[in-house]
Amino acid sequence: MGFISPQFDFIDQRFTHRRIKTLDVICTENVQAVLDDPELVVDDDPDLVNQIIDPDTGQLQPGVSVVVTDIDPGVSVVPNKVCNIFVVTWQIVDSTGTVLAGPFTNVVSDEVDCPGAGVGPSQTVVQKHDIQVMVCLIPVDTDDNGEFDTLYGTIDIDYCLVVANEVILKINAARPFCP
Repeated sequence: MGFISPQFDFIDQRFTHRRIKTLDVICTENVQAVLDDPELVVDDDPDLVNQIIDPDTGQLQPGVSVVVTDIDPGVSVVPNKVCNIFVVTWQIVDSTGTVLAGPFTNVVSDEVDCPGAGVGPSQTVVQKHDIQVMVCLIPVDTDDNGEFDTLYGTIDIDYCLVVANEVILKINAARPFCP
């Protein structure tokens, strides 16, 4: 038999029962939300369309860029579903920073099925990360004269959605010996 002394039982005396709140992930998904109705960017102005879009390639003119100036995400949780909304403000600028068109504000929304979301007594926590906003400009020849005179914009938002429920765990834990 060995010698047993309570003086070497430092940590056992510090174990206590505790309840801690943590998150239990119930759903993760890569999501793509798309603007339902394209935004009218330029109406019946072929000169401005040609300042923005190269008529031969359909690409942006050199030095022209689409700038997202603000994005405000929102969320609502209903039983087994997460409803997302993004309010996106954007504009088209040239290389000197002069605004050629805009600012435009669009609302992009979607809903994601997520079993267990908004169900039960615990709070549902929603996180969106890796949000990527892409604006696509679409030139149109509305009067069929062979020249683009109207420009529409649509928005595509890709993001990762993580949904979790708060849970309470009962644990038996001790504070570290050397804090």
